[in-house]
Amino acid sequence: MLSGRRVLVTGGSSGIGRALARAYAAHGAAVFAVARGEAGLQETVATASGRILPIPADVATDPGRRAVATAVEHGGGALDVVVHAAGALGPVGDEGRLLAYPADAWYRVFEVNTSSVHFLHQHLAAFLERGRGPTVIGVSSTVGRVGRAGWGMYAISKRALEGWLELLADEWGKRGRVYSVNPGATRTPMRAAAVPGEDPATLPSPEDITPIFLRLAHPDAPEPSGTRLDARDWMGRDPWAGLTRAS
Repeated sequence: MLSGRRVLVTGGSSGIGRALARAYAAHGAAVFAVARGEAGLQETVATASGRILPIPADVATDPGRRAVATAVEHGGGALDVVVHAAGALGPVGDEGRLLAYPADAWYRVFEVNTSSVHFLHQHLAAFLERGRGPTVIGVSSTVGRVGRAGWGMYAISKRALEGWLELLADEWGKRGRVYSVNPGATRTPMRAAAVPGEDPATLPSPEDITPIFLRLAHPDAPEPSGTRLDARDWMGRDPWAGLTRAS
């Protein structure tokens, strides 16, 4: 269904980013998987069914973003879909409350979750303009939509990300599509660090929440640009309902 689509996923070494990279590849897309951890990226690639090119790079730095752009240029110079799944948690709980929040974590989490998305997009925008039905998907968060005490800069940065996606959708107009997807609580290393007392067996896996991400990557996805979606609404559903094979 995604044959011929060129997809770039950040955070591809674990969690949701890894699941998305594998899912896109399994459905025929050529995938660029980006992450700082090269070992994790190699594991993503080794266990994938499909074509994934690993790009070890830190998108929170300008050299890392330039490395991503160079790899895409060498890989054909065009993109159809970019999924911003990389994220940093920072302090949560009592340490995540605003009055206690440390300055270094404040700047780092905002850099990873929001600023890196903006500046990476500046490097990738020309590649997306060459794509078919260019699409940008941001991985949001429940606390990015409704703030909760103790989530600190993680919640603030995800709210800012939603604002950035809304603005990009308006600026792009009909030239491309932009979506915000809230995965909800998911069985990932980040979730385990955020809520250590939670039973992971009660949560959906990253693979469980991929259907809406797959659907939005299709060039004929009918969801209007600028839409905010919840991944759990699509769990167990056919992502290709009403769509035909991409070309």
